[in-house]
Order: sequence, then C-alpha cells, then structure tokens
Amino acid sequence: MNTSFTRHNVEFPAEDGVILRGWLYEPAKINDDQQLYPAIVMAHGYGAVKELYLDLYAECFVRSNFVVLLYDHQNFGESEGEPRQEIDPPKQIKGYSSAITYLESRKNLVDAQRIGIWGSSYSGGHVLVVSAKDKRVKCVVSQMPSISGKQNLKRRKNEEDYQRLLKAFERDRQQRAEGHPPRVIPIIRPEEQKDWW
Repeated sequence: MNTSFTRHNVEFPAEDGVILRGWLYEPAKINDDQQLYPAIVMAHGYGAVKELYLDLYAECFVRSNFVVLLYDHQNFGESEGEPRQEIDPPKQIKGYSSAITYLESRKNLVDAQRIGIWGSSYSGGHVLVVSAKDKRVKCVVSQMPSISGKQNLKRRKNEEDYQRLLKAFERDRQQRAEGHPPRVIPIIRPEEQKDWW
C-alpha cells in the first residue's frame, strides 16, 4: 500500500459535454492540514492512453507535493467520444482547459492560482497552444513538442506518399459527410497492442 499519495478515478465534462476520465493523484496529507497544493494536468499526445507510462511521471510529481490530473483524451481509453481512437487536436486542446476547470472545482485540495500543464511530443505541442489561450495556466512543460503536424508528416513521407495521404483524407471527409464510418489508419501493429490500448 502506498502511503505517500492516493490515486482516485475521476471524470469531468469536456466543453462539448463528452465525459473525460482519468486519475487524480493526491499527496499524502500531513496532520490533516488544510494545505492547498499546486496542480499539474497531464495527457498523452497522439494516440496513447494514460496507462502508457505517464503514471510514472505522475507518481514523481505527486511525491513532490503536486496534485496531478492524468486523463485520457476524448475518443481514447476510458474517456467517452466517437469515433473511437480518432485524433482530434482541437478537442484534445480544449480537453486540457476542461481538466483545469475540474481542478479549480477541487477547492479543498487545489490552489487554483498554481495550475500547470504538461505534455510530451504531440501533447507537447498542445500545451503550448493551451498556455497561449488559457490564462489560468501558470506553468507549462512542453517536452519534445510536435509544433506542426503537417511538417512532421511531410518529413516522414516522400512527396508522392504525402499527396496520396492528403487525397485519402479528403475522400474520408466526403464519405463521412455522406454518413459512412470513418476510415481507420492503424498507428501500431495489432500484435503490439496492449489490452488497454
């Protein structure tokens, strides 16, 4: 049993009403004091879920007396949203602000004047956008940020493959507008997937 912190399952609404779910890490209270703690919001980028090693970061932060909210983006993991596993950067960015609102509601635990956000890779880019738009953010950590998804994609594809992919995206948009399900592009081979992915 861990005595340096507790972890609770939590849920909160995204801006569009979809329920986001995650883990709230609380430092162990000393002498049942009324101390308010600084807090950190964390989420994965691209297509990963909270169980994919972010818990190790969260545990380091909570042991340093931060409250940590680690959650799954909309359409991923335990959070709601359709279509499943669809990466929607604007919704992921707004999810951070919804998480901040949730932390602000924890008035007996969180110092609302000391809320920071953390992101790595794809979410490292997200937190830069969030910190520019949401003035409640007091600190931002952007680890190896993806600044331009378009430029990252262009670096990974030759021009012919890049143009082919853009055409596939356009076909998918048209088919979805006609009521067809979205096309799915795997980002990991099935044999490498975990049961919680």
